[in-house]
Amino acid sequence: MIENLFPKILFGLLVGDYLLQPREMAIQKSQNTNKGALYCLIHCIIVTISAIIFLQEFSISITLLIFISHYIIDRIGLSTYWLRLIKGRDFEKEYYEKYKFQEIHLCFSCIVYVIVDNTFHLLILYYGIPFLRSL
Repeated sequence: MIENLFPKILFGLLVGDYLLQPREMAIQKSQNTNKGALYCLIHCIIVTISAIIFLQEFSISITLLIFISHYIIDRIGLSTYWLRLIKGRDFEKEYYEKYKFQEIHLCFSCIVYVIVDNTFHLLILYYGIPFLRSL
């Protein structure tokens, strides 16, 4: 049932991405360092376990889809690249520029980034899991 899939995926990702991810991990996971790769690996394992618990089903293909898609999106910083490509909000630019109402622009940029990032994750899982189930 596709209708029941969305809330399960959403809650699994929200718990793994926000409740179980320390600030240091969130900042470092897309850095081009060994520490960044390790943080991203650990984070994706946590998110995958959280999502599987909320989905209440285990299959190798779904587990790999969750892990690999999350790793790619987070490790390369796909959301940042996408926002720069479409000339959307740029968190780093907002952070370093000093002007009136900078805090408001920075907060809005963070919100936009979170929405874009979660949209990428949710789209892949929302369409990928039913496809894998049908195989």
